[in-house]
Amino acid sequence: MTPSGTINRIALLFAMDAEGTPIAEALTLGDPEPLHAASPARVRRGMVGDVDVVHCIHGTDPTHGVDRIGTEAAALTSWLMLEHVQPDLLVNAGTCGGFEARGGAIGDVIVAQSAVLYHDHRVPLEGFAQHSEGRFVPLEAAAVARLLGAASGPISSGSSIDVTHDELAFFTREGVLAKDMEAAAIASVCQDLGVPVMHVKAVTDLVDHPEPAHEVFLRNLASTTEVLCNRMVQLVRWIGEGRTLDDFAN
Repeated sequence: MTPSGTINRIALLFAMDAEGTPIAEALTLGDPEPLHAASPARVRRGMVGDVDVVHCIHGTDPTHGVDRIGTEAAALTSWLMLEHVQPDLLVNAGTCGGFEARGGAIGDVIVAQSAVLYHDHRVPLEGFAQHSEGRFVPLEAAAVARLLGAASGPISSGSSIDVTHDELAFFTREGVLAKDMEAAAIASVCQDLGVPVMHVKAVTDLVDHPEPAHEVFLRNLASTTEVLCNRMVQLVRWIGEGRTLDDFAN
């Protein structure tokens, strides 16, 4: 599809059932079906306005019985989904940590802009260091940020919920607004396959606050996913009115 072409099909990708299921139900999508015989990921489909919506959740780990969070599952699931669905746009949505020092608060919504990074890939070798940071470029989406009343800026991904001193310094240096566990892996796959991608995240905890992140995450998960659901339903219905990729930036 050309950059100004009409969006006919979108893919929505979530790591956790708590993040994705309320949105599928609010959009009255179909029943969950397997994405691939070797993957626990599940997809649901339906039409929203003029757009075919394909909704996917990573699924439950068969050994431990928990959501398949993290960059490994994100990369695998996004690759399988994009190859199977071939959407015009992928929207990765979920929860994240925010930053009090940059005005973040619980329940804030953040749209990735300028850069999607890895903060826990530390390889101090020329070329490999830059490669390890990722620095993927998401779809320009200033109009979406306005529509959702969201902040916009860099998002950084890693596979741990806690952070190191080096990672905190990285977040400050890069002006990171949201820390998650999937976005950069998904952005990497989208870059390889030439699929435009945007990331919408809602804040459950504050990375630079002294209270343990996992405790705050659990306390705020229900209220934050309700915010995420409302904003994502708003976004999908807006896209379903017949948008082009150019509409996201203007």
